[in-house]
Amino acid sequence: MKDLRDHVEALFRHQRLTPEVKDLKEEILSNMIAKRDDLIARGMDEETATKKAAESLPAVDPLIEGNQLTDVGKYRSECARAALLNSILYWIFSLPLLFTGFQSFSYLGLLLTAGCGVFYLWTINKPIHSVAFLSVTASRRRKRAAWIVWGLFFAVSLTVTAAITFGSDIWFGRPLHISGPYQAANLASRVYLPLLTVFVPVTFSNFTGLLLKNRKEREENA
Repeated sequence: MKDLRDHVEALFRHQRLTPEVKDLKEEILSNMIAKRDDLIARGMDEETATKKAAESLPAVDPLIEGNQLTDVGKYRSECARAALLNSILYWIFSLPLLFTGFQSFSYLGLLLTAGCGVFYLWTINKPIHSVAFLSVTASRRRKRAAWIVWGLFFAVSLTVTAAITFGSDIWFGRPLHISGPYQAANLASRVYLPLLTVFVPVTFSNFTGLLLKNRKEREENA
């Protein structure tokens, strides 16, 4: 039984063990044990029966709810293109920062664009012609986490900026006051900078959409 249990553990080593997946795991192990016992009852030796039972299920990816057969090469290439387009947009929208004290973030956008461009060219010059099961559930979970983290980051950034800029006015109960154009521009930059990072969760959202777009039907791979 240990050999079959080890085989099942190996099948599920990359799967997120939700309650449903745990139940499936136990069901598969029970079925393999029953198959092995049946083969032994028919006269097969235990080692061969165990091997046959294990070979009856070489992979569990098609059985996991939320897994999708995907054109990996096309999906990877389109993800690289989405990352490139978003990095270009980030760079364009960061150009106003060149006239503030945050020029480095605009230069970062240029570096990201160059890096994503190189990676995109590499993906289209070295295409992968393969299909594999990828988890739509995990992709959606990453997208949701990205938006939550970004939302918290943006809220904290606004709170800190407001506290630094208007802290003394709030503390002493004075009307909020902006001393001049320089302070107004500095305040706008401090708000605009974290807002630019919205391209991070947007990119994760693009990845999920592209994964669904590149679904490959089983009949195409028969």
